[in-house]
Amino acid sequence: MSPSTDPYDRRGEPLVNTLEGKKCEACESVFDLALTFCPQCGQRLVMVDTILGQTLDGRYRIESVLGRGGMGVVYRATHVHLDTRVAVKVLHPELVSNQSAIERFRREARAAGRIQHPNAIQVTDFGVAAQGMVYLVMELVHGESLRDLLHRERVLEPERAIAIMRQVCAAVEVAHQNGVIHRDLKPDNIIVQQSGPQGAVGEHVKVLDFGIAKLREREPAPDSLPFPERPSQFEKTLTEAGMLIGTPQYMSPEQCRARKLDARSDIYSLGVILYEMLSGQLPFGGETPMEVVLKHIKEVPPPLRSIRPAVPWRIEDLVMRALAKEPAARQSSAAELSTQLEDCLLDSEQQAAVASLPTVVGEMPASTEDSELPRATVVQPQAQDSRANGVTDSESKLVRENIPPAPFDRLKSFRIPLILGALVVAGFLVYFFAGRKSTVTTEGSGRGQTSQLSAPEGMILIEGGEFTMGRNDGRVFEGTNLEGPAHQERVSPFFLDKFEVTNRQYREFVDARNYPHPQHWISDGFYEPEDAELPVTWVSWNDAVAYAEWKGKRLPTEKEWEYAARSGGRNYFYPWGNEFRSGDANLLQGGVRKTKPAPVGTYRNDRNQFGVFDLGGNVSEWVQDFFRMYDGKPSKFDRLKVYRGGHFTDPPETATATFRWADEASTADKNTLSVTGFRCAKDAGDKR
Repeated sequence: MSPSTDPYDRRGEPLVNTLEGKKCEACESVFDLALTFCPQCGQRLVMVDTILGQTLDGRYRIESVLGRGGMGVVYRATHVHLDTRVAVKVLHPELVSNQSAIERFRREARAAGRIQHPNAIQVTDFGVAAQGMVYLVMELVHGESLRDLLHRERVLEPERAIAIMRQVCAAVEVAHQNGVIHRDLKPDNIIVQQSGPQGAVGEHVKVLDFGIAKLREREPAPDSLPFPERPSQFEKTLTEAGMLIGTPQYMSPEQCRARKLDARSDIYSLGVILYEMLSGQLPFGGETPMEVVLKHIKEVPPPLRSIRPAVPWRIEDLVMRALAKEPAARQSSAAELSTQLEDCLLDSEQQAAVASLPTVVGEMPASTEDSELPRATVVQPQAQDSRANGVTDSESKLVRENIPPAPFDRLKSFRIPLILGALVVAGFLVYFFAGRKSTVTTEGSGRGQTSQLSAPEGMILIEGGEFTMGRNDGRVFEGTNLEGPAHQERVSPFFLDKFEVTNRQYREFVDARNYPHPQHWISDGFYEPEDAELPVTWVSWNDAVAYAEWKGKRLPTEKEWEYAARSGGRNYFYPWGNEFRSGDANLLQGGVRKTKPAPVGTYRNDRNQFGVFDLGGNVSEWVQDFFRMYDGKPSKFDRLKVYRGGHFTDPPETATATFRWADEASTADKNTLSVTGFRCAKDAGDKR
């Protein structure tokens, strides 16, 4: 046999059964693992990767090793035709040792490729090379594993752990919606990228290896694992080749029993990861993997706060719920776990806000009529072709530009006695800690009748009340204040979407109704994968109504929208208060023009007192009403539909809760469509 640097054995056959070989450093020949010395020159052989430097499947030049694991080896590679960097995972041959296993791999790889989410590693290709090597091609990301992060820092602060876990939950939820159970969630399969200062705000998460663990699974016989009566037999059965999949420290009890799994098995694994991030140790340890497995099935983990008392009790409660032995006792989905984590985070922020309340409390006047706010002005719209009804295109768009800033911080204030301050704090706490259910007044047989209303999934209960709508010093157009006069309005309780409708959610509607997709979805009629959680734009008022009706909802009225954006009776000019600080919302700042909105909920300060996000910025939002002047006078805009709120190219001055825009219901201008989306509302008494 002639020496060769290619991955061939002593007979000149391709090495299809291993990713490793032995190399003679003297003559650079490569042989299989059975040899210890080079048959050509007698030098001792060393272990090498057999495919380093090779071109896999004629497309991927393998350049270096990125990591090794139980499923295979991950390499940095370059697509030789596209000149793009990728990560290639070559699976261990024993996982795909026959044609049946290869077909199973193809099914799982296709399923993994359907998972489109910014927090999931994107699978871009897969195949079986001529040498018999089975591989997956993934996007190449830079960062460190959560395992390395925990090894370095041991424990994470709750806020940071929650920020990381909510991103993991987002990716896992999308996988579950596509019918993919991860089966091997652990810190090693979570990559943390630093996109800013170290900490929760600057960290972006990517989850690896969706569905790939299933390749190691072997279907067990029904009730084949009678535990714990015969643990020795149990151990023997469980450790048979192909039966024990996953990583024992993170496996659910049903996975340890080799039972059929559903999404709640992944919830248990997420609970273990949370426990480890917050406490610095695993719920269960042992000298052998089997000892750990048995503890998952039989024992209850130590309470989280017994290890780290600083962890808030609400976080401990939800983590211990995720670690319940019975799947039905856990959170029903990754989305539910994420929501509970967010609630804990908001509670923490609200407690901090209460603790830092000053002794001087600002008082916002019920009406802005007598305030010291300067009058805003607007440049006259550009004239375009006139329409038959006398309304020009530019008039119908209510062009917004060159509006000077208004300092909203000149508020009257007064000192209050200590006891009144205590009452304010107590009321603040009661309001925010009301939880998922709120008591609201509803119409019924008796006056003042109350009922407990639970908000539908993804929605927030907006408790009704009175507020000041509009302002007396608003934008002037042709001598008329389009935002005034300020007047009192009453709003009944209603539900409002917590976030703006996303591209992912709108896609479900497009597919279900065979509805035309937004025109900027140019990738085969699909949005870019990284844009899944961005608010949908390029939707007309008619499109928004069609989606809302499909969901059994409606658009909010203009009165409801402003009530929510002003934080109810607090009458704020922004959802969070009367003052704008850089970074409060996704708006034009520092002269840097953005090309698209941010994922919903990114700007944590852009939240009203009820917990609704992005009313101040990100995208403007269609509401239900035609444009009407508050004084009842007719105008040229009466046939136009209103949209509210600032967007990612708006300055803060035009993003106040009172600012109003309008456009055609079906043929809105592209300048409107490119920055406008929507969210849905629902009557509080609607049981649908």
